[in-house]
Amino acid sequence: MRKYYTEPMIESIARRVLDSYDARLYRGQPCAIPIEDLIERHGLTLEFQYLRKNGRILGKTIFDCGLEAVYDMEQGQYTLFPVKAGTILIDASLCEEEASTGRLRFTESHELAHWIMHKGLYTGTGESAALQPAVKETDMEVQANMLGSALLMPMPMVKRCYYQLRGGRDDQTLVHDMAEVFQVSRQAMRIRLVNHRLM
Repeated sequence: MRKYYTEPMIESIARRVLDSYDARLYRGQPCAIPIEDLIERHGLTLEFQYLRKNGRILGKTIFDCGLEAVYDMEQGQYTLFPVKAGTILIDASLCEEEASTGRLRFTESHELAHWIMHKGLYTGTGESAALQPAVKETDMEVQANMLGSALLMPMPMVKRCYYQLRGGRDDQTLVHDMAEVFQVSRQAMRIRLVNHRLM
């Protein structure tokens, strides 16, 4: 069983999530969304572990209590880590460099999106939702990417920021400056702007 969410539905979910936390996050002045606070507001726990030796998995949403394999850098081997339902595991490598801030925040937002949209599909299955780079995306991964983007870059804020900053800037500079405002990667900001025909 899979749920199908249209893009307008996903944008509406993002609006409800942000409004229930603080309406200014949806309609206010452009700023970085406090994604870790949103995660905590949903009753979820953030854990930072090395999920794989090679960094192949950036984040995982845990729907059922159990054990997860994580990589112990000091021991140089995998160990089993006890996790509770409602845990978001983030690969600790994303915290090592300031340049990874956008990727860290997007991974957190992506995993929160899985919890919001797919909890009913995963709970009781023993499976977790994992963000893996360079893997063929399933519908649920695409949905989590879309909601993750909508949460970090609410469209009313993005439009306000775009019109405030676009004067005298070329596209590359505009994307860079807007990414700085929202603390997201330039790639994520460019995709958001292109998808909404602002570029």
